[in-house]
Amino acid sequence: MGFYLMEIGVEELPASFINPAAEYLKKTFAEILRDKGIKYANIITDGTPRRLMLYIEDLADKQEDRQEEIVGPPAGIAFDEKGELTKAGEGFAKSKSLPADSLRIVKTEKGEYLAGTFFHKGEETSVLLQKDVPGIINSIPFQKSMRWADKDMKFARPVHWFVSVFDGQVLPFEMDGITASNVTYGHRFMGNNPCTVKDIQSYEKCLESNNVVISFEKRKEIIKQQIEKIESDNNLKVQIDDELLDTVANLVEKPFAVLGGFSEDFLELPDEVLITSMKNHQKYFYTTDKNGNMCNYFIGVSNTEPKDDTIRYGYEKVLKARLSDAVFFFENDKKVLLENMVEKLKDVVYQEQLGTSYEKMERFYKIASYLSGQLASDRIENTQRVAYLCKGDLMSEMVYEFPELQGVMGREYARAQGESEAVCTGIYEHYLPRFAEDILPTTVEGSLVSVADKIDTICGCFAIGLIPTGNNDPYALRRNAIGIINIIRNNKYRLDLRRLIEYSLEVLSEKLSVDIKKTGEKVFEFILLRLKKILSEEGIPADIFDAVKKYSDILSLEMAAKAINDVKDGEDFAVIATSYKRINNILKKSDWNDSGYNPELFQTFYEQKLDEMIKTSGAQIEDLVKNEKYRQAIEVLLKFRVPVDEFFDNVMVMDKDENVKHNRLSLLCGLKNVFDIVADLSQVN
Repeated sequence: MGFYLMEIGVEELPASFINPAAEYLKKTFAEILRDKGIKYANIITDGTPRRLMLYIEDLADKQEDRQEEIVGPPAGIAFDEKGELTKAGEGFAKSKSLPADSLRIVKTEKGEYLAGTFFHKGEETSVLLQKDVPGIINSIPFQKSMRWADKDMKFARPVHWFVSVFDGQVLPFEMDGITASNVTYGHRFMGNNPCTVKDIQSYEKCLESNNVVISFEKRKEIIKQQIEKIESDNNLKVQIDDELLDTVANLVEKPFAVLGGFSEDFLELPDEVLITSMKNHQKYFYTTDKNGNMCNYFIGVSNTEPKDDTIRYGYEKVLKARLSDAVFFFENDKKVLLENMVEKLKDVVYQEQLGTSYEKMERFYKIASYLSGQLASDRIENTQRVAYLCKGDLMSEMVYEFPELQGVMGREYARAQGESEAVCTGIYEHYLPRFAEDILPTTVEGSLVSVADKIDTICGCFAIGLIPTGNNDPYALRRNAIGIINIIRNNKYRLDLRRLIEYSLEVLSEKLSVDIKKTGEKVFEFILLRLKKILSEEGIPADIFDAVKKYSDILSLEMAAKAINDVKDGEDFAVIATSYKRINNILKKSDWNDSGYNPELFQTFYEQKLDEMIKTSGAQIEDLVKNEKYRQAIEVLLKFRVPVDEFFDNVMVMDKDENVKHNRLSLLCGLKNVFDIVADLSQVN
């Protein structure tokens, strides 16, 4: 068994490009080797800003030999009366290069056919790799690719070398004038020396001696260890953000953590401003004291070893300039009332058909007021104040420079002008949740305005045809729908979702023409699809969800689904569900939806028994569902098993007498209506 080692040497790749490219190489090589029948033990891929590498261990030297059975024309056409091959049979064998001694008759479902066996001799792995590797390299799906100089090859950054070694020998290929070899290079500034590579051990030794840590995970671990030492030496606490750690680890080939500082005067800025400046813009780790209070120190990670204070001074200089700008923006913004910023939204187009950002605010202001009236009438004034002010900071200098701080700065400016803490917090929280696993609003005001803003966005986009397709969701409608669901579930809001959607569309209809019923149903189904996925991950099967999706109160839907899920595996429920489907099919086939039966037309005891059950148990079930006692309602429903079975065993629904037949159909329709009080059992598998 051999190995294959490949490296693509490039100018510095963006940090976000490296891991996806490495994963793509691993996945693609695995698929190709599997499809070609080449055995291997493991594929390792990794990368740094300056290189992508792939190593396949215990790689077979060649494909496995295999035999393929090829079926040709029917035996009656392939052979004549004497059992000799006809021209059709000979033509088939010749076209498929089948040896004469492999030809035979095989029996299939369609009859007897001529067949033969073709022997495929396994090709050398090195030959196959030599053919496929250039195409794989060209197919790496970067977010953005480029050409350079007079080259035709497109890649994320200019390529300078290829390493290609199969079982100790160079496996050459050429791309755009660059010929693969067994020579790699070290760190650009701390050992950019050529090294000859024979195997994975010599490759790793070469890189290590030239200050390159090829392992992404190892670079992360080194950074963590260096940060922990700085923490210990300086009595600081560092919040190691996993996303930032991943990014920083892919900005360097060998990490060196550097402690820097800034003036304590900048601590007057809100913590989020400091964190955003350090984390998002400079890729620094921020520090706190043991009590969690922000400190005027940070940790940057350098790609070169500091010999003096030059790197630290550079980090501090850049951060000082950014924080100085932040102070300037902050002080300027505080001179302007949030109300005045809100007025400027009249000049900002939110969406051409949906109007300005101010008009959007007016819409979700009304929706938030409606929600507050439904759910928290004692908070209506605060909720309306949050709705009015929450988008104002979009017109601030700070948010223009730091878009990530929308909501945060609105909260700070509201505090500065003396708004209540409920309003200030609500302004910040109305953006929540911003992404999967994000925190939810903690205040009533923030929760209600968040739902209002999000439902207006969804309804507006659906009304003008901006419905998500595939990965295309520019207005984040899926995320907004999930946010609405999570807020409702978290706060246990008893809310008619259909009515909320309808009200939102009614408000929108003041701006443009909307088919409220049709659009509302699309929005309702869109949100339910998100809820279906959430509940599926929590153990509610899709068929159970479909059975109860008539409920427009999310909490009711969830409770009904759980109640059915608890009993669905029981024998009684299975029989009842089957009976329901039978009833449903009979009524559909007869196109019958009239439940007004006449007891005087009953001709059997079994009809009378069903009638009694419908009247007594039906009312009981309706009362239990009204009080959200779904499990008890289902238990009552299960009592229909025996009388329903007896009815079908002893009564002919499609009686020759049309009056009797129609009356029995109406009886079944009345029975179905009782079942439908709980759920649509035809959906349950």
